[in-house]
Amino acid sequence: MSLIKLTHVSAHYDVCILQDINLIIEPNSFTSITGDSGTGKSTLLNIIGLLAPPCNGQVFISHTNTQLLC
Repeated sequence: MSLIKLTHVSAHYDVCILQDINLIIEPNSFTSITGDSGTGKSTLLNIIGLLAPPCNGQVFISHTNTQLLC
């Protein structure tokens, strides 16, 4: 059972920021997102936090497809 699940998430602006991201975060787990400047960390967190929609893919929080909430 996953708390947060991303399937084939992509985000594009003028360039491809995220491409085909698959992520599962289990309940009671500790997860960190690291990387160099400009690699899409904030974009990914904005998508997970429902502040920005992905261009492609699906985001599930507690098994709820967040696209259905928009």
